[in-house]
Amino acid sequence: MSRMFGKSIKMLILTLMSVLVISVTAAMYYSLTMTSSIGVYKANVYFIEGSDNGTSTVVLKLDSTNTTATTTGLRAYPNMTFTYENVTLVRNNSTASSSNIRLAPGATAPANAADFVYVRFMLNATNPSDRRWLNYTSDGVSWTIPSASGWTSIGLSTQWPVVIMTMARSTATIGHTVTIGITIDVD
Repeated sequence: MSRMFGKSIKMLILTLMSVLVISVTAAMYYSLTMTSSIGVYKANVYFIEGSDNGTSTVVLKLDSTNTTATTTGLRAYPNMTFTYENVTLVRNNSTASSSNIRLAPGATAPANAADFVYVRFMLNATNPSDRRWLNYTSDGVSWTIPSASGWTSIGLSTQWPVVIMTMARSTATIGHTVTIGITIDVD
């Protein structure tokens, strides 16, 4: 009996050691740790007021960081292109590097498609090959939302006007409006 008891004890010890080895093996792992320090900086590319602001009915409002611009008082006339050459400008105020920028549609769902032919935005770069367009067009029933323009590089301490062109349909209802948002992506 003691021999059997001894074998049982040995078997119990062996089983416990096996469980211990399996548990230790299964619990073997390691982790990587990362800490990030993030500072707040002023945007190098931002809007500035253009020379058309305050003329006629045009009003440009910039937020406190100059990264959001709102224009009101823009007009469209039936069967005639009306152009705003310089309501706002995009400025790269960096002294260290140029920035890649592009025009892209903003969060918008334009209304009154029956009243408009188009609303166009052009980033009027000095070099014509660097100019970028965003054309919202209406077929009289619905608006076609454009794709983002290609990227272009805006140099150090450079500023380019955002030109806005509008045209209303000959059958447009006077007083109807459309609100269109665009973004200027900065890379």
